[in-house]
Amino acid sequence: MAFLEEYDAIPADQPQMRIAHVVKYLRGDWRAMYEDLRANRAVFETPIFTMVTRATDVLDVLSQPQLFSVRANSVSMDPSVGPFMLARDETAINWHEKGLMQAVLRWDDIPKVRALAGDVAAAALRGEEGEADLVPLLGRRVPLRIVQDYFGFAAPDEKVLGWSFATQHAMFRNLTNDPDVIGRCVEAGREMRAWLWPFLAEKWAAAPLEDSDVVNRIINLSRTPAAAFDSERVVSNVCGLLVGTIETMSQAIVQVVDQLLADPARLAQAREAAQAEDSAHFDAIVFEALRFNPITTIQFRFAEVDREIGTGTPYAQTVRAGTLVAACTGSAMFDPDLMPGPEDFRTDRPASSYLHLGFGHHVCLGKHLGLVAIPEAVRQAVLKPDLRRKAGAGGHIDFAGGPFPEHFRIEWGGR
Repeated sequence: MAFLEEYDAIPADQPQMRIAHVVKYLRGDWRAMYEDLRANRAVFETPIFTMVTRATDVLDVLSQPQLFSVRANSVSMDPSVGPFMLARDETAINWHEKGLMQAVLRWDDIPKVRALAGDVAAAALRGEEGEADLVPLLGRRVPLRIVQDYFGFAAPDEKVLGWSFATQHAMFRNLTNDPDVIGRCVEAGREMRAWLWPFLAEKWAAAPLEDSDVVNRIINLSRTPAAAFDSERVVSNVCGLLVGTIETMSQAIVQVVDQLLADPARLAQAREAAQAEDSAHFDAIVFEALRFNPITTIQFRFAEVDREIGTGTPYAQTVRAGTLVAACTGSAMFDPDLMPGPEDFRTDRPASSYLHLGFGHHVCLGKHLGLVAIPEAVRQAVLKPDLRRKAGAGGHIDFAGGPFPEHFRIEWGGR
């Protein structure tokens, strides 16, 4: 049975069963669900959110923050890291602080970040003897070191990993607004801010600082009256550096390797590009592989006004103000209107067509860094001779019942 046939068979007076059915497909056969929806119910109302599945409509939603905002993010963000730009569209805080953070996340840092990712990944792989769990080895370790060494958020490993997991889970992966998940996020934010205040106070006392990492740049900027960047806002934004980095980058690294190992031809193509040090070609392979199992297939927005979606089409439907809208980016990346020949693995697609790191007003602030760190970590793994998944269940991604990959065992070298 197709997704919609199964869904419609669930009585309307059982909303929890209906949303459970949607979540099951989101975590499993999401491509089949989205294909069914694009063809038969392109704007799909569930008991919790309304899904928008065609590429033109997804891009329309994501490109109009004044109509479809990120206001719903404030439920988990505000009590955790304080008022933050990612929950405030069309406001002074968004306009002002996005510009400041863009100024410290410099494009000319790209070679430095790529080299850091490569060095960390290569050293981690050298320390193993032909077998490892990819999630802790590379997935989380590479972005962890970027947070600590490049961002300058120099908290201990376990604290950073714990704070990152709890905040990313609640802010971006808590489909049902589970209060326990939000509670852990709030507690993580409290601990993170408590650790940051004395850490940053020492830096403020020693400013001006060397231009050696992003936190130092923020401290120096905050000492400039024209920046109007007070200590509370500095703490919130430094927290934000952590929140959006580790789990998303880890998931991308792990799922790309999984996709390459699923197809010997793709793996051979990737290894050839990696050995040739053709970064542009290799990076294209990585992000095309990620399209087949992206970090997330949904970005949520809040409808600020009544708005028709699909105007001029047979499926046009008005979404009412106050509706939580799921812009299904995973669906859009398999819509032939955006990705010709969507089932084909192609490395000549325009980079702008990929929606892995957002689109429009809320494209990831560190997108330019992720676009080099993710493929470089993958490249170091692909360079290992005879890379393969471990036999048995361990050689497949294990989410351990949570929102992010926890285990994925790989092998390389002699059999």
